[in-house]
Amino acid sequence: MLNDPFDRLKIMYLKAGHILLITSILLIFILNTVQADRSFTNDDLEQYRDSSSLSGEQAEPTRTLAEEDSPKTTERPLKKYAVPYSGNSRRIIIPVTFNGRVTAKMLLDTGAPGMHISDTLAEKLGLLDSRENNLWIVVGGIGGSVPAIFTIMDSIRVGEVEDNFIPTTISRSVSDEFEGLIGMDFMASYEVRIDTKKQMVIFEEFPESMDTPAGHSEQWWRSTFNQFKSLRLAWEKYRESFSRQVAFTQSEKNLKAFIDRQCSKVNELNDRLSGYASQHSVPLEWR
Repeated sequence: MLNDPFDRLKIMYLKAGHILLITSILLIFILNTVQADRSFTNDDLEQYRDSSSLSGEQAEPTRTLAEEDSPKTTERPLKKYAVPYSGNSRRIIIPVTFNGRVTAKMLLDTGAPGMHISDTLAEKLGLLDSRENNLWIVVGGIGGSVPAIFTIMDSIRVGEVEDNFIPTTISRSVSDEFEGLIGMDFMASYEVRIDTKKQMVIFEEFPESMDTPAGHSEQWWRSTFNQFKSLRLAWEKYRESFSRQVAFTQSEKNLKAFIDRQCSKVNELNDRLSGYASQHSVPLEWR
């Protein structure tokens, strides 16, 4: 009996002969994997923020401290948080607390768009469903394409910095030194500096604004909704094409049941995203 969910998924596809699912979802949902020799600069952060222009529109200029008296900003003093790190200036490893109860070493990676954790850490957090009800995707990078699980982390805490509702990818561990990556989804909400002498990562808040509900920009909300919708569309299309078969072997019946569970899970995650957006008054045109 296979206890590893990644091995179970591989055997399921091999028995049913439906490897095309892997390649089809790969075209829609590819994330970058770790780049071990990546260095971290504020230029990377600025480039990410400047990419918020949509459909050829010019991005709005970044708000300055002088604009704090705008009706859309608050008067609360901006906070700075210093978090110690291990490693060096090219590999920044920081402690991160997940869902308020499990702390793990994570790599700060400006080359990663979002949160990525190992299956070992996911098991500690109780995120691996033994009934195979996790939502499966494929991630690719310089090392090739591998199956992974997509979920939503309730909260993460880095020192005194906290974020909620974090789209997260789970796959096999890539290093013994850390248990995952913290990407630009988290870092773009702060001005980030690396103090190599004191071995500290400095997170400085941006002025609060009505233009960033739940701390996220319009670009983040649009891209996150598009990501979730694309994944749902991929699974629904696959179920539709698979259901056209007249006869099924037992392996194909098992795969069909698996696909149905995937469609149910992706709809559940889409509902959670919509609920979170409504809770924070995200404009409908951003969804």
